[in-house]
Amino acid sequence: MKSKIFKGLQFIFFLLLGGGLLYFAFRGIDLNDMILEIRNANYSWVALSLFFATLALVFRTIRWRLLIEPLGEFPKRANIFYAINIGYLANFVFPRIGEIVRCGILKRTDNTPVDRLFGTVITERVFDLLMSIALLCIMLILRFEVVSSFIVENIVLKIIERTNIVILFVIFSAITLIFFILFVIFKKQLSSIKALNKIKTLLQGIFEGVKSIKHIRNFNFFIFLSFLIFGMYFLQTYVLFFALESASSLGLGDALFVLVISTFALVLPVQGGIGAFHWVVSLGLTLLGLTREEGLVYATISHSASFILFIVLGVISLLIVFAAKTNKIVK
Repeated sequence: MKSKIFKGLQFIFFLLLGGGLLYFAFRGIDLNDMILEIRNANYSWVALSLFFATLALVFRTIRWRLLIEPLGEFPKRANIFYAINIGYLANFVFPRIGEIVRCGILKRTDNTPVDRLFGTVITERVFDLLMSIALLCIMLILRFEVVSSFIVENIVLKIIERTNIVILFVIFSAITLIFFILFVIFKKQLSSIKALNKIKTLLQGIFEGVKSIKHIRNFNFFIFLSFLIFGMYFLQTYVLFFALESASSLGLGDALFVLVISTFALVLPVQGGIGAFHWVVSLGLTLLGLTREEGLVYATISHSASFILFIVLGVISLLIVFAAKTNKIVK
């Protein structure tokens, strides 16, 4: 009962956080002018951007299977695709739960162990983070002034204004040291607790999944797929510029900048990046010469199009998975 209440409060908190960011993003904006610009957008380019987004999902499907195969598990590619789609759908309900949900879906369809699957998901996310950092480094070289001013003004200074980093570091270090000392002192007593042994077994399974990266039959192909995934994200971002007259003059370097900041915006624990994406992307586009209103139009179309795509693919995948399971039970 308590866990359900806690999860409910978490859901409300993240929803309010997203709503707050959405409010700050749209504060002072003439919504009528925005709606007019959105109506006048060229939706052929929006459709093309969604095509690239779908290709990214296909490449992500192939890449995840490469990580799963060394575990001696061979789920169907279609089921992996469905699991990923349902995971993205779940993220719109509760932030980050999609990573667990997609493992649960593959457990349901192919009886693949969830703990080992989760280890492969962690490996995936590590590579995604490395790719994002690599893109950030490229951006620092190509657009140093724009990126550095964006990071300093909108992230570093905001954090310094609200927190004392030294105090936080000291508190974190002290807590870590206390936990380590307690673990050393009560190590034997802790090993006899069943719940902790279950956690230990779970962590071992996750670690085994993470180690799957060492046994990938074609590591170069795995890296190539990682570049393809982010390449599709880049094309998705770039072609969307042509949907709006105000953004059509932006170039490839600008698309890379928007991709980088949008990637880090989606790291925030908000349902589907709602609010966070709009705020960060519109703010970034003002540095590229667009007005706040024009930046918000781009961010709104981009986020809404992706939102609709993930909802549609997620619901269809959910229906297919559960219909297939029901048919098996009936038979």
